[in-house]
Amino acid sequence: MPRGFMSWKFANRLTGSEYFQWVRRLRAKNIGSGKSSLAFETIYAEGQRRYVETFSPYMRQFLDRMDKPRVDDIRGIPPAIAIEQANPVKSSRSTVGTMTEINDYLKLLWPRVAPAFCPNCSREIRQETAQSISHQVLHHCAGKTVLVTFWIAVPPKTEPRKFFEFLQQQGYLRVWIDNEVVRVDVDPKFKRLGARVQVIQDRVAISEENRARLIEAIETALRFGKGKINIIPRSETAQRPTDHGSPITDRECPFSTGWHCAHCDLDIRPPTAGLFSFNNPLGACPECRGFGRTIAIDLNKAIPNRSLSIKQGVVRAFRGAEFGESQKDLLRACAQTEIDIDVPFEELPKADQNFVIEGEKRSGDYTDEDYENDRWYGVRGFFRWLESKTYKMHVRVLLSRYRAYITCPSCNGGRYQPEALNYKIQGAEVSSSPSQKGGSARASIICAKWALAISRSTDPRAL
Repeated sequence: MPRGFMSWKFANRLTGSEYFQWVRRLRAKNIGSGKSSLAFETIYAEGQRRYVETFSPYMRQFLDRMDKPRVDDIRGIPPAIAIEQANPVKSSRSTVGTMTEINDYLKLLWPRVAPAFCPNCSREIRQETAQSISHQVLHHCAGKTVLVTFWIAVPPKTEPRKFFEFLQQQGYLRVWIDNEVVRVDVDPKFKRLGARVQVIQDRVAISEENRARLIEAIETALRFGKGKINIIPRSETAQRPTDHGSPITDRECPFSTGWHCAHCDLDIRPPTAGLFSFNNPLGACPECRGFGRTIAIDLNKAIPNRSLSIKQGVVRAFRGAEFGESQKDLLRACAQTEIDIDVPFEELPKADQNFVIEGEKRSGDYTDEDYENDRWYGVRGFFRWLESKTYKMHVRVLLSRYRAYITCPSCNGGRYQPEALNYKIQGAEVSSSPSQKGGSARASIICAKWALAISRSTDPRAL
């Protein structure tokens, strides 16, 4: 029988006593022909049974076993998995990824294989060690002299002389200030120091003979610098990138042993499974809490008919006696800014429309003081003020008439918090945002490629 070919005899309701099927081929039949029973009770049952039999008798007692299919002969069946149609419980958090459990695999894969990138400079963030730093320095600064330095905080209102005396007591004689080496055993020429000072741990001529000394200096600097050091070449070299993308030049090159961008001095959250799950507080967007949508005021409900003029009551909430004062405030503000109140709202210039909607106060929450003075607070400011009165039942009922679900402006519907997006595989983020082409589908494909590459011990970028 050819490879990748299955055959069996006596196949339930399917016509004929013998049936053949190519592996990895899709075959469709009409409804009621026995497709489901063939797939689950014959092919999957036999494949699962043979797979379970590969384990020891001790292990089989912990595994679910299926009944042997009712066939006379079956050959060529590979190990199989089956996804049975069901009616799973759906919620507002459910996505294709959660219902198919793809997200469960993604949150386990991402913290293990996804490299981290700085959100500011887009450099790759790696946890360096003394050995990895020394390897890069030996490779790119061979034959040069470098300074190994670390940062130390200067206490407030500390005189330079007293601080330098403290460094001498600790055995340090040189610091790096304003791109030059300054000795601490002479009278300081500085009237004041900054918040931090770079202390020179050692000056090393880079060569294989000095590897041990270089590693020792780096380890000591990392210990006193709390995992952060600088390498400063003291001779002219060309800009050549290191393994982690930062060029070692005549200017200082920072390194860090933690989840920290040494160039931007920015810490990022370490990768954990919870960080890559929007159903976990660690990974969920703080604004929408992992839903991807938020409840906000819908301007189409607040201003449903834009063909009306401001004088005719274009703002629906301002009609009537309850909030008629807001209509008067709007008319007064339009008179002061010379906005035509008789022209249909949709025909007004964009600047005038924005003034009506946003008001004079563009940031912060609207207060009662703004409501009482002559400052126009805008339609949004009016609803922000109403939201501060939600302890009243009738206010909650009123707000419900103008609210609607909108895409979360913080995560753009991606559901994840920004720190989870610092980790990428081939440029793909662990995001299910529908605004991104491919979205979680692209991430799922990359996940499958990496899993396949790991199982084959190959480079996933070649797939």
